[in-house]
Amino acid sequence: MRHEILLKTQKLKEEISTLAVSLNEEIEKEEVLNKWIEFNPTPKYVNALAEDGSYNKKHYLGFYLYVVCGYAVYYEEKGIFKEQILGDVNLTVLKRTDLIDEYIRMLMFLLEMKAALKLSYKTKPSLIIFDGTLTGRFITFFPKTDWFINEEFEGKIADIASEFIGDIKENLFKEDITAFSTEIIKKVKKRLNQQFKDKGDRRDILEATLSKLAYFEYLLLLHKLFYDLEWNPIVIGVAKTSHQTEIFNRSLPDLRILHKFVKKPGYTKPIYINMKEKKWEFSEIFEKKEKNVVIELKDVQIKYIYGKYDLGRTISLIEIYENPENKNINPEDILNYLNYYSVYGYPFLLKKADKEVKISNKDLDIIEKLLDLKNELHGREGLE
Repeated sequence: MRHEILLKTQKLKEEISTLAVSLNEEIEKEEVLNKWIEFNPTPKYVNALAEDGSYNKKHYLGFYLYVVCGYAVYYEEKGIFKEQILGDVNLTVLKRTDLIDEYIRMLMFLLEMKAALKLSYKTKPSLIIFDGTLTGRFITFFPKTDWFINEEFEGKIADIASEFIGDIKENLFKEDITAFSTEIIKKVKKRLNQQFKDKGDRRDILEATLSKLAYFEYLLLLHKLFYDLEWNPIVIGVAKTSHQTEIFNRSLPDLRILHKFVKKPGYTKPIYINMKEKKWEFSEIFEKKEKNVVIELKDVQIKYIYGKYDLGRTISLIEIYENPENKNINPEDILNYLNYYSVYGYPFLLKKADKEVKISNKDLDIIEKLLDLKNELHGREGLE
């Protein structure tokens, strides 16, 4: 790095040193503690399941190689673990490179959701813990045709994708990503050839169709999480970071303010999330074909608290699904459950899931070598 850039760090260092001062000026400790309900959790066991996902990618001229994975782990007393892992190694010809992470993240959400559901149906956990927020599962973009193709198809590709929703529902748990299964791809190719003739075999057109179908698959899985688990488990999301300012209405996030002043275990009063501001716009064709699914997803209620459930430093954002069939959920029970699973301020099941699911650059290099892509052009040859 050039020394001219390093010199600029001194100015930033001075600004960072003023953050703590400005925080003390913005808000009084008493105001913060008045929002904090002190509670000393006691470890309370419930059988629990946690999930996480991971992806990695590499760019070449004309395409990306990506690896994506979803993982779930279940725990019972006496050290009994069960796990479910799903994944995909694939290529994408997505042309909107600014949206590549959005696309692969949607596939990751699909795989971790499916892994969690498949293992949940087998084990019937009383508590399901998602890595990160539940509301984040609703902020997922619908892959548009122009992500893949620089031509106008007037909605025909979305219409074709929607013709196979029934196939997805029928085979939802038979494949890691059902939309990418050999059987579905064969059917979709045949339909594309009928519609577009000589263009039907193009990789970009096929992927534009399958990506929409994968998105529809994800929505069906999300619906099952909230409406198909008949034993009514507690479903929560636990996040280490948050940028919300709803409690204190200051320039710094509520979580940062709480970390500054709160030392004892406890929680904040539950706040309901305005899901109308969080939810994505459903695909028009999916809304038309799966009206009841869309209506019920729009009715999902989620609330959140900030909670500190052991003597460590960590305060977590905890989002809680407001299950109309299980209204006896309260923050103190949740903190007791999390205290049981806590290691250094974070649930060890989430730590295990993170470790097991991670796809490192080294892993990607091995896959690249196995695929004989080491010598493939990637656009930086003249700079190396």
